[in-house]
Amino acid sequence: MSGTGLNSSWSTRRNSLFHLTGATLLIAILAFYNRYPLVFSDSGTYIRGAFLLEPPPDRPIGYSLIIRAVTWQSTLWTVVLFQAGMMAWLLWETLRKVLPAQVVLWRAHLLLTLVLVLFTSLPWYAAQIIFTPMIALILYLLFRAPELGWMKRGFLWICLFFFLITHNAHVAMAVLLLGGMALVRLTGKHWLAWPRFWPNLIGMLAVLGAGVGFISWYNGQHGMRPVFSPASNVFLAARLCENGMLGDFLDEHCGERQYVLCPYKDELPMVPVQFIWGDSSMVGRIGPQLTVADSALAPIVHDLLSEPAYFLRFLRSSMVASVVQLFQVNAVMGMSPSMEGSAPYGEVADRLPHELSSYVADMQNNGAWWDTIFFSRVVQFTMLLSVLVLAWTRDRWWAHPQISSLVPLLIGWVLLNAVVTASLANVFDRLQSRVAWLVVLAACLALTQTAWGKRLLEKPDFRTP
Repeated sequence: MSGTGLNSSWSTRRNSLFHLTGATLLIAILAFYNRYPLVFSDSGTYIRGAFLLEPPPDRPIGYSLIIRAVTWQSTLWTVVLFQAGMMAWLLWETLRKVLPAQVVLWRAHLLLTLVLVLFTSLPWYAAQIIFTPMIALILYLLFRAPELGWMKRGFLWICLFFFLITHNAHVAMAVLLLGGMALVRLTGKHWLAWPRFWPNLIGMLAVLGAGVGFISWYNGQHGMRPVFSPASNVFLAARLCENGMLGDFLDEHCGERQYVLCPYKDELPMVPVQFIWGDSSMVGRIGPQLTVADSALAPIVHDLLSEPAYFLRFLRSSMVASVVQLFQVNAVMGMSPSMEGSAPYGEVADRLPHELSSYVADMQNNGAWWDTIFFSRVVQFTMLLSVLVLAWTRDRWWAHPQISSLVPLLIGWVLLNAVVTASLANVFDRLQSRVAWLVVLAACLALTQTAWGKRLLEKPDFRTP
C-alpha cells in the first residue's frame, strides 16, 4: 500500500511538472515565434546592469540581479523561460487554492492559460518583463495559502523581495495596498478576516523595507545618494511639466529665486519624456547626468509641492491622469526595431555577441509582425468584456470565500498601478498594459462560479444529472 501511494504521488508530481513545462512554453510562445526575446528601449540598461552590476540612477538594480541569476551571463532565453515558468506556477497554485476539489485542475489551468495567451497582453510582457502582476499573486498566496508548506512559502518570500525591487513604482504600490488592507482590517470588515493576517502583513512590510534599504545601500556604494530612487526629483519635475504647471510656477517665482530652470522656463516641454531624454532635454542642459540634475531640481520640486495651490493642482492633475492611464492598454507597445545605435543592440553586441545574429534576424527587428493593431483591439475588447463579466457575476463570485478575496486584490493592484505610474511618472500605455490582464484573470475566476463554468471544469462524477 505504501509503495502504491508513493508511486501515485510521484506520478502526480511528474504529470504536474510536464503540464507546467508545457504551460511555460505556451506563455513564452511569442518569444519563440519572434525568434528571440522581445526588447524595449530600456532593455539595454537592464542587460548592462546584469553584467556590470552597476545600478542606473533611473531604476533599481533588482531586475538586473534577476537577469544575472537566471542567465549565467550567457543567454537571454532563460530570462523569458524563468518569467513564463514563474507565471505558470503562480497561476497553478492560485487555481489550486481558489477552486474546489471536484474541478479538474490541469484542465482549468490549461484553459485559463490559453485565454490569457490568446486574448490578453500577458505573452507580450512575459517575453519582456512581467514581475508587476506576479507581485499581486504572490501577496495573495502568502496571505491565503498557508498550506503551501515552508519551502514554497520561503521561495515566495524570496521572490517577493526581488520582484518588489524591479521597478520604482512597486514600492509605492505595495505601501498603498498593504496600508489600505490594514485600515480595512482595523474597521473589522469580514472581507479581511484572514488567519495570521497581521503576522503576514508585518512580514510583507519588513520585506518591503529590506528591499528599499538594500537598494538605497547599493546605490550609495556606487557613488549615488543612498536612497531608493536617486532620480526621483527628475521624474517628478518632468511630470510637473504637464499642463504648464512647472512653467507657471517658474513664471511666478523666478524673479525672487534663482532656480536652475529659470533660464529655460519658456522652453519647457509639455511631454515628460522630452524633459528627461534627448540631446535637447532639460536634463541634458542642466545635468547632464541624472544624479546631477536630480540635485539641481530638488529645490524646485520641493517648493512647488509645498505651496497649497500648486499641490492641489498636482492632485487634480494626478486624478485625471490616473483615470486616463486605466484605459491605456496596448499589448504591442514598443515592437519597433532596435537595431544599430540603440541601447539593446549595443548591449547584446557587447555582452552576448553569440546571440547577435539571432537578435538581428528576429521578427521585431525586421518589422515582420503582422497587423499588431489587430492584437491590441482583441486585448481591448477582452478587457471590456471582462469588466462586464465581473459586474454580471458579482453575486456569485462575491459569495466564494477565496475568489472574493482575490478579485478585489487583483483589481486594486491594477488601479494602484494606474494611480502611481500616472501621478509620479507619466501616462504611458506600456506601464498599464503590463498588469491589465489581471482583470481578465479575475473575470475568468468569476466565470468558474457560474453553472456553465462548473459544468466545463468539474469531473464527470461530480456533475449534476
